[in-house]
Amino acid sequence: MKNAIVLSPQVINRLKNMSIEEQRVLLDTLISDEVLCVDRSTKLTAVQELVYMIFHDNVMRDSRRYAPPQPCCMVS
Repeated sequence: MKNAIVLSPQVINRLKNMSIEEQRVLLDTLISDEVLCVDRSTKLTAVQELVYMIFHDNVMRDSRRYAPPQPCCMVS
């Protein structure tokens, strides 16, 4: 992992509307995939995989949005 992961207020609100088990599955999978870069410890059902893909997309988009700007080019 090279950059910070941002959980925006919108993502946190969506998580709060889920059961504890759903929250745990999503966050465990995100940590495995993005922070530890290891194989997932649990397999997701088809529905969980779909929810995770949406969750992951939102987290990564928010993380890019809040990341410090990168220089676009070097001028010599």
